[in-house]
Amino acid sequence: MADKPNMAVAWYRKDQWQLLLDYSTDSDKLERTYQEWLGHAEKMVNEMKEDGLNVVKVDINLDEMKKWCKKSNKQMDGYSRSQYAVFLAQNNLNILK
Repeated sequence: MADKPNMAVAWYRKDQWQLLLDYSTDSDKLERTYQEWLGHAEKMVNEMKEDGLNVVKVDINLDEMKKWCKKSNKQMDGYSRSQYAVFLAQNNLNILK
């Protein structure tokens, strides 16, 4: 049987939620509160696991992501947040259990 495909998921901390809203160019598309986001994120992770994916939660430090976006000449939006999570996961950085 083949290994399950990996899916990197950006995982945010409650104490950094306001920074995510402040730094993101698409903050209007994000949940207003951390609790709203957490409920949605946990549901999404469970659905991906049910679909046969191996979900890799990647702990995101917003200040580090902001530096990465600046260095990479990217806006901090949904696409860049996903790219950053994949970058960290591919380099085995900030992986949560």
